[in-house]
Amino acid sequence: MHSLSGQVLIGKLLPVTDWNTVSLIVPPHTESFGLGGKLPMRTYLDRLTAYLAAAEAIGIVGAFVYDFPVAMDPWLAAFDVLAYSTALQPIVAVRPHQESAESVARRVVDLGYRFGRPTHVNIVAGATRLSRAAGDVEDKVAARRRLGQYAVDLRAEIDRRIDPDEGRPLAVTPSSSTPGVVPVDIVLMMARPRDKLAEDVARVRAEQGVERTSMLVGLVVRETEEQAWAAAAELYPPDRRQRVAGRLFMSQVVSSEHTASYAFGEQQEVHDERLWYGAPTRGIDAPKLVGSAEQVRAWLRSCANIGVTDIIVDLPPNVAEYAHMAPVFTAS
Repeated sequence: MHSLSGQVLIGKLLPVTDWNTVSLIVPPHTESFGLGGKLPMRTYLDRLTAYLAAAEAIGIVGAFVYDFPVAMDPWLAAFDVLAYSTALQPIVAVRPHQESAESVARRVVDLGYRFGRPTHVNIVAGATRLSRAAGDVEDKVAARRRLGQYAVDLRAEIDRRIDPDEGRPLAVTPSSSTPGVVPVDIVLMMARPRDKLAEDVARVRAEQGVERTSMLVGLVVRETEEQAWAAAAELYPPDRRQRVAGRLFMSQVVSSEHTASYAFGEQQEVHDERLWYGAPTRGIDAPKLVGSAEQVRAWLRSCANIGVTDIIVDLPPNVAEYAHMAPVFTAS
C-alpha cells in the first residue's frame, strides 16, 4: 500500500528517523521564488533533477509543490516531480476557488495510476489578498467554512474513484488562526519559538482533531556551530532586492502563518539559541535552524516531544546543502 506514512518508504533509505515523513519544497522554474525570469527549460529540468536526487538520497519522501502568481502550473510541476524522481510523492497546492473537487480528485487518482505512487493535496486559501477568492478576505470565517466543505467534498470524490487497495492519498492544510474545522490528515505550520510552537500544536490538535502536524523549517548544518553560522551568512547574504520583495509580499499577506513568522523575525533575529530569522527574504522563507547536526537534531527532537510528527525542509539555495542535512535525519 502506498502512503505518506513515511516509515516504510524512508526506512529503505535511512536506518532511523524520528519523523513520519521528511519533505522538501520543489524548486520553481524561475531563478527564485517570486523573483527573476523563467529559466531556460533545460536548465530548469537539470536543476529540478539535481534537487530531487539529492533529497531522495537522504530519505526525503514528500515533495511540496507551491502555487503562487509566477509559478508553473502546480499539476505540471507535480508531473515533473513524478517523472524525474524514483520515489518522491508530490503534495500539490490547491485553491478551492480555482479548481473543483471533482477535477482535483481525477488528477490525484490518475497520477497515482500513471506513476504507481500517490499524489497528495495541500488545500490552501492563498497567502495574499490577490491569491484569494473575492470576498474571502472580508469574511474569513465564511471562507474557512468553505475550505472545510471543500476538504469533505474532495475526500468523497477521491474515495469514489480510488481502489482501496492502492492506498489513500492524504490531504493537508496550513494552520490558521481563523476558527473552523478543515477535515484533513495533516496540519502544517512554520517553525517558531518552541513555547509558542507547543501552544499552537496543542490548539491545532484540539480544534482540528488531527494526530499529525508538520513543521516547515530551513536547515543550515555543518560540523560545528561556528561553521554553521558562517555558512548561514554566506548562503543568505544581505540582498536589497530580496528584502524589498519580502516587504512587498508582506504588504499583501492575509495568512496568519506568514504574519506570525514575520513578527517573530521583527522581534529578534535569533530565537531559542538557533532558530534564525535573518535571511533577506524574511516573510517569504521559513526561519532556519543553524548549528551542528547534533544541535539541529536535538532542537527538532524537542519539537517531536511537543507534538510535531513530520518535517518539511525549506528550499536551500543550492543542492549541496542536502548532504550537510543528512546526519540530522539518521541515527546518532
